Amino acid sequence: MPFIVRLSASEWRFALTPFAVKVALFWLLELALCKWAPERQICHLVEKGFLPCLLTYAVMDFLVIPPLRRRWGR
Repeated sequence: MPFIVRLSASEWRFALTPFAVKVALFWLLELALCKWAPERQICHLVEKGFLPCLLTYAVMDFLVIPPLRRRWGR
């Protein structure tokens, strides 16, 4: 069975809201940790981790979760 990527309007809303919240939280935490205290060792790891986290969030929220919700009947 081919993988269906088309989302309905409600699925887009369901996917965009958590995605936006996750990105905003990651950005705010990065701001709090690294902009106010750039000498912390963790800042280099956090800066490198934004793009992989963004891609992971997008894949899960837009490609994985909607078909699972469709299959389980919401």
